[in-house]
Amino acid sequence: MWLDCGERGRIHLSRITPTSVVTRDELLVPAGDADLVVVVDGEEMRKRVHVTGTSRGRVALVLAADDVAPF
Repeated sequence: MWLDCGERGRIHLSRITPTSVVTRDELLVPAGDADLVVVVDGEEMRKRVHVTGTSRGRVALVLAADDVAPF
C-alpha cells in the first residue's frame, strides 16, 4: 500500500481507512493530489485522492477525488 505522489515520490503506508492513511514512517506529507495504490494477490487497485497533509507525523487525511471513499 502506498501513495503515489508523482514527482514527489512514493509514500509507503501501514494502514488505510475510508478517510485517512497512516504512513509507515513518520514524515511530512504535503497537501496535494496522489494515487492511493493497493496490491492484493498481484492485482493493483488505484484511486485518485486529495491529501490534506499529515497530522501527528504519520496520519494523513485523504478525500476521494470523486466523492467516494477510496476503498
